[in-house]
Order: sequence, then C-alpha cells, then structure tokens
Amino acid sequence: MSKAPRNAGPQGPGNACAADDRRWSVRLLGDPALIAPDGRAHALEKRAAALFALVAIESGISRARVAALLWPDSPDALARQALRQQLLRLKKLAGRELLGGASALALVPDVAIDLSQPEAGGELLGALDFADSEALADWVEARRAQRRQSVAAALCQRLAEAEASGDLETALLFAQRLIDADPGSEAHHRSLMRLHYRRGDVAQAQAAYERLRGTLKRDFGIAPAPETEDLARTLRAAQAARVAASRAPPAALL
Repeated sequence: MSKAPRNAGPQGPGNACAADDRRWSVRLLGDPALIAPDGRAHALEKRAAALFALVAIESGISRARVAALLWPDSPDALARQALRQQLLRLKKLAGRELLGGASALALVPDVAIDLSQPEAGGELLGALDFADSEALADWVEARRAQRRQSVAAALCQRLAEAEASGDLETALLFAQRLIDADPGSEAHHRSLMRLHYRRGDVAQAQAAYERLRGTLKRDFGIAPAPETEDLARTLRAAQAARVAASRAPPAALL
C-alpha cells in the first residue's frame, strides 16, 4: 500500500477520524465506513459495521458471541467460519489486521474510532436495519439509546460550563446541538430561550418558543409544558416593557 501524504485532511462532516493520515479509522456514527490513511472512505455493509460496533462497545467480546449475534440462523461452526471470513475480508481490504484476538476480539491499538469522541453527533450505525436478527436489533437499539443519552449529557455539561463562564455564544451553540439531536425536548428549547434572553435578544428567545410550540403541535399534538409557558410569559413581559420604553416621550429638559 502506498504511503499517504502527511497533509491529507478530513473528508467531510462526521469524518473526524479521517484527519489522522497515519492510520486506519472506523466511522460508526452516521453512514458506517472504514477510512483509509489517505482519507478514502470504504462503506461498510451492515454485518461488518455491526462487527466493529460490537467489538468497540463490548470490550473483550468473545468470538462466539459475535458469531451468534451476526449469524443467528447458522449452526455454531458455520457462524464461526463466517466470522473468520468476514475478518479476512476486512484484512484484505485494509492490507493489514484491524481486529485481533484469539478467543476474544478487540480493535488493533492503532485503529481509531469515532465512538471515542463523547460529543460526536450522528446515529450509531446510521440508518442500518437489523430486524432480521432480533438479538442484534435489540443490542443495537439499546446502544443507540445509550449513545444518545451520553452525548446529551456531555453537551449539557459543556453548555453549563460555557454559560457559567459567561460565554453565551458558545452556550447557544451547544443548546442548538441538543435541539438538533432531540427536537422534541422542551428542556433543550428552554435552555435556548433562556440564553437568548440573557444575551438581551428577547425577539430570538420568543422565536425559539414559537418554533418549539409548532414542533410540539405538529409532531405530538400537544401544547408546551407549564414551565415553558411560564418562561414564555416572562419573555412577552420583557418584550412589552422594551416596546413601551422605546415609545415613551423623551424626558423634558430642565
């Protein structure tokens, strides 16, 4: 394999691992792919993608468990053979071993993976559907939920730190990322409303409320919670006070 140029850069959004031009990396958030040292992306079919996810998330997972999850309808011997063939295909693609281990599997130490980035967005294994394997589908859905929760917790922490330091612009970015990840969360929308209000931009705070109200009505057929309405009333009162102040006649000169 030819040596990649040392100035190879990222290949687009979500390919943070591709910025390292010295090693192979695995993208499991969004469309799964292997990223070559030169930045080229090789799409992973669903079993190969699930294999990397299993090994990356369940440290020290046994070959037997991986084979049973990926080929549930095959006898043990055939499932293990299919796993060996899958590992050989990956090795042939990369020209080197990416997953190693005798009885248990693990990523080779110098293979990067985007799951190590606590705030990285994108759904685990993208839109891949594992309905043909009930046990694997349950595993994937549980890990997707865990990933969403951990990302939200990391973003909330960063938002709180930025707000506490007075960096409201950065806090707003984190608030918007939380909303993008979970548009139906009123708590995230309230954070955005509050931050706009703290910046003195009452109009943007009210606009954030209107977007939330529209989302809740369109997607869930419900109205905002009382906490949200209380905050919205505070915003309306602040806006009314500003309008009144702007229309007041100038004070008479003495």
